Amino acid sequence: MLRGASRRRPIAERAGLSGRRPGPRCLLVVMAAVLLSACSSASGPVAGPLYRYVVSDRPAPAAMQVLRRRVAETPRTLDPSLATDTMSTDVIEDLFEGLVTLSAGGKLIPGVASSWSISPDGRTYVFHLRPSARWSNGKPVTAADFVYAWRREVNPNTAAQYAQSLARIVNAQAIIDGHKPPDTLGVTALSPHTFEVRLVHRTPYFLSMLFNTYYMPLYPPAIRRWGMAWTRPGHLVSDGAFYLASWVINGHLTLKKNPYFWDAAQVRLREEIYYPVPSASSALARYFAGDLDFVGTPAFPPSDVGWLRRELGNQVRVASMYGTAYLGMLIHKKPFDNRDLRLALTMALNRRVLDDKLMQGMDTPAHSLFPPLPGFVRRSPAWAHWPMAKRLAVARRLYHAAGYSRAHPLRVKLLYMIEGVHTRSYMEAVATMWHQALGADIILRQEQWKVMLQDIQYKNAKLYWDAWIGDYPSPYTFAHQFVKGFVMNYGDYDNPAYQAVVKAAVAEPNRARRYALYAKADAILNHDAPFIPLYFYNANELVKPYVAGYRPNVLNLHLARYMWIRQHSLRQP
Repeated sequence: MLRGASRRRPIAERAGLSGRRPGPRCLLVVMAAVLLSACSSASGPVAGPLYRYVVSDRPAPAAMQVLRRRVAETPRTLDPSLATDTMSTDVIEDLFEGLVTLSAGGKLIPGVASSWSISPDGRTYVFHLRPSARWSNGKPVTAADFVYAWRREVNPNTAAQYAQSLARIVNAQAIIDGHKPPDTLGVTALSPHTFEVRLVHRTPYFLSMLFNTYYMPLYPPAIRRWGMAWTRPGHLVSDGAFYLASWVINGHLTLKKNPYFWDAAQVRLREEIYYPVPSASSALARYFAGDLDFVGTPAFPPSDVGWLRRELGNQVRVASMYGTAYLGMLIHKKPFDNRDLRLALTMALNRRVLDDKLMQGMDTPAHSLFPPLPGFVRRSPAWAHWPMAKRLAVARRLYHAAGYSRAHPLRVKLLYMIEGVHTRSYMEAVATMWHQALGADIILRQEQWKVMLQDIQYKNAKLYWDAWIGDYPSPYTFAHQFVKGFVMNYGDYDNPAYQAVVKAAVAEPNRARRYALYAKADAILNHDAPFIPLYFYNANELVKPYVAGYRPNVLNLHLARYMWIRQHSLRQP
């Protein structure tokens, strides 16, 4: 999860199995197996009676104000400067608050900063912090805490993968490159509650970035005292609606309401518990058993959506989400240094079949990088509109031009994370499509999310599953991941034309002209094919009827400060 301006995330039940060769199996056999699996689960994965709830509009007593929610994996870190995956950021966003935050519906609203002003040239921001903002130990949150945190983010010694997201701030890039010291960053504490930021150029979407973890403040005394151990319970000092009360090794995390939070009077939950449950099927079973109140995306395998809607009604929530799933490649190493091969592979995939048969229409087939965004017109490649027969014919010609054939097939490993049956089926279908259309011999290899991410980061995987979840509603959040020098540009893509267009887009104040530049960048990516798009996300979630304050939003962020438990009782049907 997170990268550059966006979140890399492992989406459970959408990409997995151990390294085994699918062989020349017919695609219909794979699809039939998937459909049989879906039918066999139609009665539900959980035995026993299904209980209904009688729910009141009144809040439950304080002792019952506990939200139990799933996190897909144990967070890699709770350090806002270092978090790069949604499992970490989901927890961090309940522990910390930045200058701005999001409403329950995903709208940008004031956070630690109650107000701000922007200079006429759009390059200087002055934020006025709330005097009532407090750390979880009661100490005031000051402008110096933001100065410290942002300097730490760009300091090369921190090795923060999101450092370049601050590159629009004066001197940030020079600091990241080791040419200037961190104290030259263009941020200043004008007073304890006045924070100034100076940008290299006008950045119209700058405010919308500031709720992200890498822009959050830090409490310097805790880090100086505890070093790398500062994120442990008892050491971690946070400024959000909750603080870290306990963290069981390889187990659940318990967050408790922060009494010093500036808006604590509006926070109804007493406690929030995150349970790591890697498998969506396991999470679904625990939801039925009453162990979980809220299961975020992906809450269930797409094959289960039909019977779940019949059994649970509006507890099943499906909403649009600003994210793209794709396969990444090391494009400067064989075999993927060959554009003809990359293009052949992406053209040979029948995404409509994958979506209809495996995703149950839960997601939207993707032929390019940028997901839907109001006002932005994507540049889908021309081949995306061709009949499938024509696409396959051209894909085969490109495959042969790249030096491959059925007698001399492409042989490569496809890395993805361990998940359930649906994940395996999706990857097997992709591999089988390539074998049937081109004769490619794809070896599937699965790993735990953390191990897989490490292999990708250290260039140990030539072909790998990946995803990008937008951190804010701007095309740049997706364009950034293919910018030269960005640490999470794992495929090492570098086209000077692309870099120039994105650089121009970043500096363009007019939205229509800026979006037109991003559309050009989209077209360049379509031509170069440095990745293989699969689908645009829709969030699927499960929410108990007694959980109040939940609202779907395109960023798929659900802060616990807005949620609470209604009075309820069980009624057995």
